[in-house]
Amino acid sequence: MFRVEKTEDSLVPRVADADAGVYLEWLVTGSRYTTEVFELVNASGGIPFTTSREYGVDPETGRKSTLFKFISFGSAPRAQSRAEHLVNRTFKDDDERRYWMRIATEALLVFGTSFNGLEAPYSGFTRVEMNGRSYTLGDFGYTLDPK
Repeated sequence: MFRVEKTEDSLVPRVADADAGVYLEWLVTGSRYTTEVFELVNASGGIPFTTSREYGVDPETGRKSTLFKFISFGSAPRAQSRAEHLVNRTFKDDDERRYWMRIATEALLVFGTSFNGLEAPYSGFTRVEMNGRSYTLGDFGYTLDPK
């Protein structure tokens, strides 16, 4: 399972699953957090991707939420200094791509709105859309402490 951990330079934390040897780095954002560039890193290298961020309110409950959507997966802009090192990733097939997107989805949920997904007021506060379905922390077995 993922958790937020400090990095060696202590400037920007990362979301890591130490047991699986995978971590998510937040690299750069577009204006007002409308687009963001991340890199999912594992033993075989990095997988850059770009997301959009949308804010909404559930019409039935009135609860606010943030929804991440993948814009790209396997590539991302490299114009910013924090993203200059990115290398595009190709996948051997769609199954491999879906496998890594699922892991990225879980990591994004733990990332939350800014390294705070596990401190969210409720499970659906942050959502990630993948292949037409919206995921929450509960879909990956995470439970939040009641507030």
